[in-house]
Amino acid sequence: MMESLDQLKSTEQEMPSSTANGDEPKDADAPKSDNEGMVRSLPTQKREIAAQALRTLWLEFQLEGEPLIFPSPVQGRVQIEHHPMLLSQLLEADRQLEEARPGQLKNWRRLPTPDYASGIAAIGEVNALLKADMVQQAEVGDSGTVPAAPYSWMYYIFEGGWKALSVYFYDTEGNDAAALVAIPMGRQDDWLAFLKHLDDLHRSIWIEDHRGRIEIIGGDNDLVDAIKGASYDDLVLPDETVLQVKAQRHIFDKEVLSRYEALHMPRLRKVLLFGPSGTGKTMLLKAEGAFHAKQDGLVLYVSTSVPGRNVSAWQNLAQALHVGAKAGLPTLILLEDFEAFVSNPPELQQVLNMLDGVATPDNPAGTLLLATTNDPEKIDQRIRDRSGRIDVLIEIGLVENVELAIRFLKHFLGAAYREEEHAAVAPQLLKQPGSHFREVCISGLLHALERGRSDVLKEDLLWAHEMIITGRDIASEAERFSPTVARKRGSYFGKNA
Repeated sequence: MMESLDQLKSTEQEMPSSTANGDEPKDADAPKSDNEGMVRSLPTQKREIAAQALRTLWLEFQLEGEPLIFPSPVQGRVQIEHHPMLLSQLLEADRQLEEARPGQLKNWRRLPTPDYASGIAAIGEVNALLKADMVQQAEVGDSGTVPAAPYSWMYYIFEGGWKALSVYFYDTEGNDAAALVAIPMGRQDDWLAFLKHLDDLHRSIWIEDHRGRIEIIGGDNDLVDAIKGASYDDLVLPDETVLQVKAQRHIFDKEVLSRYEALHMPRLRKVLLFGPSGTGKTMLLKAEGAFHAKQDGLVLYVSTSVPGRNVSAWQNLAQALHVGAKAGLPTLILLEDFEAFVSNPPELQQVLNMLDGVATPDNPAGTLLLATTNDPEKIDQRIRDRSGRIDVLIEIGLVENVELAIRFLKHFLGAAYREEEHAAVAPQLLKQPGSHFREVCISGLLHALERGRSDVLKEDLLWAHEMIITGRDIASEAERFSPTVARKRGSYFGKNA
């Protein structure tokens, strides 16, 4: 026997109520979905059972007219019109509206599975646990996770007085999820408007979750903590260089974004930091990333690739550009060894198109790409020397002046620095990268301790400098490490064979 509407309502009394209005549906768990997917074909048997059950429910509830039954879009782990959290939040938002809008939800409830539905969606299980952004699948150790939408039967009431039914279930034959919806004929535009409201809400949750977030694309998430802990206080660079880098943040200013838009240009600025290894480029990237995250922007650090993944470095960078555009947040993209991302010949045309604006994802809030290279000559001239593909090149060079050298010594010696003892060393350390100063100070301290002293003297620093330079020079002499040519063995009479 089919249950009557009264019987269904009495069964639902056990479910938690979403409102105090008894005329409206009662709250319960429901699934979630992404409304941008392609409609998937359903196996005939399961689909027909579900469709027939929807039609029977329709007649049983005495809903208006002949039902229009069709597959609802399914993509990934989210079935938005079945997710209880999304539906409850949308319901609350719709009740705050002063004027009605198409597809405005009045109430909803989860229905018990009809006896005649052959057990479809009877358990109410979910197919995944999601991260807080309600997009990515949760991993071990995650917090703030959210269940995906449960397989279920749903009943919706809209402000226009019309009603709809939906079922979301796991199709064992097709080994996939499926969803069907029944609406009054002629209400399809209203239903699509309802899905758009849910989709906008779902996207807003994703965006809010990404505010102030640091995400690693193609690499180890341990890098997140390294970026968070970075600071400009740990960085010693010429003031003019730091100011030039910080000036690139103006891409996020409304006036600059408006100018880009007026010129019909993607709101993307591309900055390349170049210079020898050890000059502070990586630290500068991390410090800028930490600052940007603290401003509630999105930071994406892009690695070349992960072993075992068939994804190129350029594909990782392209993904980052798309993520930034989707987020609609001020986005900072960081990457090292830029030449590794743009040197694959089969991808070169894609690289050129995306860098010069032809196929560039546009982020309304602006995207700043900050990249580094030790070897700018390895970058294709069509990228490096073409304005617009790289907007600004900033040199992060060797220590060229005594004042900056003294700043390095003060920074790395800390409380051990004494002007009268150490300043005189600075001129002898010029034409070296910042990392050389760090090693001189550390090795100088070790040298002092070896001699039973806690204070670092000028002679310790000079010894360390010479030791490092000598070791580097010896290591660069390749012939010292080449195997000697084996002599021919002599004969019994001392003559070579």
